[in-house]
Amino acid sequence: MLNNIGTKLAAGFLMLMLLVAPQLSYADWGVGINVGGPGIGGHVFYGWHNHPQWGARVGYLPAGYVTVGAGWHNYYYYDGLYYNNVGGQYVLVAPPVGVYVSVIPPDFQPVLINGRTYYADHGVYYILTRHHGYKVVAAPVVYVRHY
Repeated sequence: MLNNIGTKLAAGFLMLMLLVAPQLSYADWGVGINVGGPGIGGHVFYGWHNHPQWGARVGYLPAGYVTVGAGWHNYYYYDGLYYNNVGGQYVLVAPPVGVYVSVIPPDFQPVLINGRTYYADHGVYYILTRHHGYKVVAAPVVYVRHY
């Protein structure tokens, strides 16, 4: 009898998840890598594929980050994400136009626009340069010819 109740509970839970899961966004899943665990200085680092929100704050940068510059300002780059140091914390910011990085995440796709190849995903555009790697550029304007 107990086994039958467990089966019914599992089936009910599965049905509930099938109804609710399509309505959840990426943020609802709590994605990221937890470092340290709760109560032990735990921290979550996001990757580009997790679609984090700009403005998220972290206490320290993920291992493997690189410092990149745009104009006179330094940013910190890791896995397609850019952080800005604000008051001792690191704030996730939109990719700064003009910054160069040597590697972009693998989920960026090449797109041909106006005869030029861009690497794009979620509104972020990169071009591949000969000497400096990938450069963040403003979204290209698409020209349409009218005949």
